[in-house]
Amino acid sequence: MTDDLTAWILNFVSGQKWYGKLNSDETKRIYLKNLKNYCDAVNKNPDQLIQLKMEGLKHVGEDSEFQAETLLETYLSTAKLTNDVKVGLKTSVISFYKHNRRHLEPDTASNIERGESKKRCPKIEDILDLENAMTTQRDKALLWFIASAPLRLSSISKLQWNDLKPIDDKDVPYYMLIEAERLKGSGKGKYKGVKQVGFLHSLAVQKLESYKKELQRKGYTINADSPIFIAYRQKGKVKDFSPWSIEGMFTDASLNAWHDLEKKRFSPHDLRDFVQSQLENAGINVNIIKPMLAHKPKGVDQHYSEHDIKDFLEKFKTALPYLLPQSVEKLKAETDKDQKRITELEKQLNDMPQQIIEKLEKLYPDLKKLYS
Repeated sequence: MTDDLTAWILNFVSGQKWYGKLNSDETKRIYLKNLKNYCDAVNKNPDQLIQLKMEGLKHVGEDSEFQAETLLETYLSTAKLTNDVKVGLKTSVISFYKHNRRHLEPDTASNIERGESKKRCPKIEDILDLENAMTTQRDKALLWFIASAPLRLSSISKLQWNDLKPIDDKDVPYYMLIEAERLKGSGKGKYKGVKQVGFLHSLAVQKLESYKKELQRKGYTINADSPIFIAYRQKGKVKDFSPWSIEGMFTDASLNAWHDLEKKRFSPHDLRDFVQSQLENAGINVNIIKPMLAHKPKGVDQHYSEHDIKDFLEKFKTALPYLLPQSVEKLKAETDKDQKRITELEKQLNDMPQQIIEKLEKLYPDLKKLYS
């Protein structure tokens, strides 16, 4: 379907100008689908959309001056689409006009805005439920892969086995350093120089090894240059597991796990929120976290050396108790134990004569924080 849409857009001069300026394959896929739906709905092809804008520019001060803007606004106000779909379509159409140097007015369809996004940050228990609902070792491996190295979908499909660099560490056996060209924005514009540092903890590697055995059983032959995660039902042909197929797999797993997508579901992107939250819970500095999420940090050299990787690894390992299921229960028990000690200390402090407390506060200023 994507190949058909690409062939369609390249039939038009305006389509060629626009399509060649879109950064990533994922952006092209989404924007192209949105533009095609809009063209079909208003019964115009891409070149006719541009012509509509150019004709309007010839009639400044007349009703037809903003006919291109009016067409988009009328469609969005009457189309039976969800608000998020309308926002996506509006963004795609505006992008199309912009890259043809026929900008729509800045306030076009300004009433169409994306609502506040729902934060869906899974817990360890949710990830375990998803794993139990998945049917292949590939899916389970991918789940824990992203829950350890939180790459975006568009980057996951571009990963190769040779991206996994071994580390002499039983808790974190591999690291990855993904260059900007395989990340969001493809290293262009504001995304220039962005890199992503990723680590695979022991559980993720364990799942990956089970996945390798499954590949052998299914008759797939892989090498260092093969995609890590591949599509099944390809009759032995090694083909990358596409982003939309991965999204569908997560949707199916959510449905199998909780039986109602309206009440509970998680996407691959939600696992990025999980990793970020756990790194923050471990007290890791935001400038260390950003490169692990493919965000550009401040004050951190983008050309990471081996020494930098070791620094990142050291910080990542401090978050393992928050990232691994068996460690979570242990961490919770230790936290409960500490809380019990604090409660006992608070009781002792409350029983002390006021003058003794005041003397202690002068000697130990931080003590007051325990019972204030």
